[in-house]
Amino acid sequence: MPEFSLSRRQFLAAPLIAVSATAAYARLIEPYAYWISETDIFIRDLPERFEGFRMTQLTDIHHSRILGLREVRRVVSLAQQTKPDMFVLTGDYSTTYRRYVEPCAEALSELSAPEGVWAVLGNHDHYTDPELTTRALQGHHIAVLNNAHTTIRRGPDSLQLSGIDDWSWNATNWDRAFSGLNAKTPTILLSHQPAVLDLEQSNKVALILSGHTHGGQIKLPFLGAPARFATQDLKYARGLFRRGDTQLYVSSGTGVIGLPVRFGVRPEIAVLRLQRA
Repeated sequence: MPEFSLSRRQFLAAPLIAVSATAAYARLIEPYAYWISETDIFIRDLPERFEGFRMTQLTDIHHSRILGLREVRRVVSLAQQTKPDMFVLTGDYSTTYRRYVEPCAEALSELSAPEGVWAVLGNHDHYTDPELTTRALQGHHIAVLNNAHTTIRRGPDSLQLSGIDDWSWNATNWDRAFSGLNAKTPTILLSHQPAVLDLEQSNKVALILSGHTHGGQIKLPFLGAPARFATQDLKYARGLFRRGDTQLYVSSGTGVIGLPVRFGVRPEIAVLRLQRA
């Protein structure tokens, strides 16, 4: 049997090749490997006609020089193919520069659902220009719930949808967001920041839909998300959580921020289906 020997050069090169391949995957492949997740969420006292009601959530698109308009349009096309009853958008549409706001809003205008397209702002929308972002979205027939609410009706049954402006910018006005809501009717809350689950005000809602975390964006084997050592934002990183009677779904979003990479956290288009508990 012939002997196999590994030269010192080959031994040193092997980990470098592995690191290079991983870096290429994280930069060139995973950020664009969109995952359409499907989650059933069981809501107590959900009206009968909203059984199976489907919402598609987009969040943290972060249109920028790193993530171009072509990719935003691809996300929109994939989301539209899910054919939900309603679209919900939970913030961070562009990054840093105002010139990305209008093109992103125009691309999002291609979304269409029987019960409409509803949105809230995120922290990066405040960094950029919250008023411009609100006008751009509304100018493209996307309703922005800046501390406001609406009622979705199906015959005699109804479902309440409320939205708060970004909590981390002290832009949230809970009184305005909840004023006039019927305590006996389930309420879904759009909040860019998932941390609001820990606040007393969220006790009033059945379900919170959030983004912000990107799921950590990088999740390493055995170590998890390195970002958790630098921020408390990843307490609710991705998925379904519960506190008392309030549930929270956090999507990992479709864009990137900081490093233009994703690893172990695919970009997500979340399809949420309501079920009667």
